[in-house]
Amino acid sequence: MRNLKRFLRIFFLSCVVAAALAVFCGAPEEDPRLAVFDNGSIRESEYIEHFLGSTRFKPEKMPDEENLKKIVTRKALEKMGVMEALDRGIDKDSLYILSFEKNKRSTLFFKYMRREIIDKVINDSLMQAFYANFTPQYKMRYIIRPVVKSSTPEFARAQKDTIELVYRLLQAGEEFAEMANKYSQDITTNKKGGDLGFVIRESLGDAALRAVMDTLTSFTYSRPFRGYEGYYILYKGEKRDVPVPPFEELRGRIWKTLYRTRRHVIQKALDKRFAELAQKYHYKVNEDIFLQVKLKAGGKKSTPETIVLDFEQLTPEDLNTVIAEYDGGVIKLWEIFDDKNRAPDTMFDFRERFQDIADQHLLAKHALELGYGDLPEIKEKLK
Repeated sequence: MRNLKRFLRIFFLSCVVAAALAVFCGAPEEDPRLAVFDNGSIRESEYIEHFLGSTRFKPEKMPDEENLKKIVTRKALEKMGVMEALDRGIDKDSLYILSFEKNKRSTLFFKYMRREIIDKVINDSLMQAFYANFTPQYKMRYIIRPVVKSSTPEFARAQKDTIELVYRLLQAGEEFAEMANKYSQDITTNKKGGDLGFVIRESLGDAALRAVMDTLTSFTYSRPFRGYEGYYILYKGEKRDVPVPPFEELRGRIWKTLYRTRRHVIQKALDKRFAELAQKYHYKVNEDIFLQVKLKAGGKKSTPETIVLDFEQLTPEDLNTVIAEYDGGVIKLWEIFDDKNRAPDTMFDFRERFQDIADQHLLAKHALELGYGDLPEIKEKLK
């Protein structure tokens, strides 16, 4: 076989093995070939990049001749595999093209999301506002009764009634921590009495929480109020002043906190952008497909969206159905189930997963129009 012949033609240039290892000890910068094969080679820089990337969490592991040969051989086989695939015309195969386009779309989408959406929410002014308010910090607690998009009006009313009951109990003298333990539905904090730790205003993601925190004095709690994720009662405890490190030392930590707490703001910005692009690209959804899927998966027209269904009953013909289209592209049903780890169990999950796929299609298309496909990092990743 051709690839076997290529493998047999690999040979390590032993005279540069030592040079490759020496680079870690301060040898002059060069990029010699460590192995060659028909129409290709592996360079020292490729080995070093792979070694550092694969052992960054293993500082005790040092480069040696054994791992050099192992890494170089693996990278040579990868390159030869690509050459063999091209020789066999696999790049013309419909499944290959489908897979490549999916990965290209995903790559463009995530780059676009970071530049056009996330970085415009978590911008320099917000980072500086967080830093400017890094001290003082307050010990905060809360009680939450969540209300989500799939909640029925009856459920939302029941959650509101419960939070108002809790408020009456607090006014009657009950301890806040005990009420949080009993009634709060945040499983990460309720057993700790609703304790959020010491926080600053900007570390609270919900604008309603930030506004209420501003109105409270230490050791007081709020009236029930509606926030982004449901109904809350907020408690403000002791104040502490902390030393503030230089901004650059905190930059990464601040960004991560803001990314975690501003997810709903990012989602809102994404939804707005999607609506604009849907109009621009004449995006249309076949709403009848949702009911057809529901019925074929064992549900009825009246089955609630949160009931688990058996999507395994969908046939290959079903999965090839076009569920949405836009200028220059379509979304087929199979895409919703392509990632087994994110495959839906309910119609609510189904709709959310479908929207994720639609986001990728339209934002990736816009990314190409903006020239993202010409970015060196995108080209390298696709290669």
